Amino acid sequence: MVIGTYHIKDSPFFHDSITRILPLFNKFFTSEIILGGSTDQCVAVMEKWQRNEPGALDWSDAAMALWEGNRDAWPEKQSSLQRKINHILKYDISKCNPFSPTVLPPADCLILPHCFELHVTDKEGFCSALKNASSLLKNGGHLILIACLEATFYMVGSFKFPHLCMHESFIRKALTDADYDIEELHVFPRTVNKLYDVADYSALIVVHARKKC
Repeated sequence: MVIGTYHIKDSPFFHDSITRILPLFNKFFTSEIILGGSTDQCVAVMEKWQRNEPGALDWSDAAMALWEGNRDAWPEKQSSLQRKINHILKYDISKCNPFSPTVLPPADCLILPHCFELHVTDKEGFCSALKNASSLLKNGGHLILIACLEATFYMVGSFKFPHLCMHESFIRKALTDADYDIEELHVFPRTVNKLYDVADYSALIVVHARKKC
């Protein structure tokens, strides 16, 4: 699930949320940013934030955490970021071009944090979504994949949602089958024994892979 595209050094960079682009803001962003959402509601939420409408999402707490308590830096950076957003698009991971009918230039980097496993029901669907999203990445481009291992559900308030259960071996094979070379792979076992009633994952996996030329 790719819900954002950001131009880094004149090439697109695809990402998923405002909070995850904050650490990259000063170093990499140029003049054009394209955001996307998987539902009309997601698009509406981002449009509301971009226009600074009442009730829009407030990212200041996340900004303060990322900038070591410097909350004061956020308003100016937020305004600059909002001005650079040219489009907010809806996407569909079931399509070969998730942003169809819009055609975007290929990206240097694609970041997929906790995306497909929340939206697909089986491993075949995950592999298909990965290949579709990969169409947004140029040959030789970099992929950062972040996912939970061995999770079966997650909670949002009182609502329980299914989570595709995956193991490290499956992630490796999915990336290989999608024509990626794995550059780095790290598994971080869960160390907090609380909140298992919120999400039952056993570990976090972070992979840096490169799309074959």
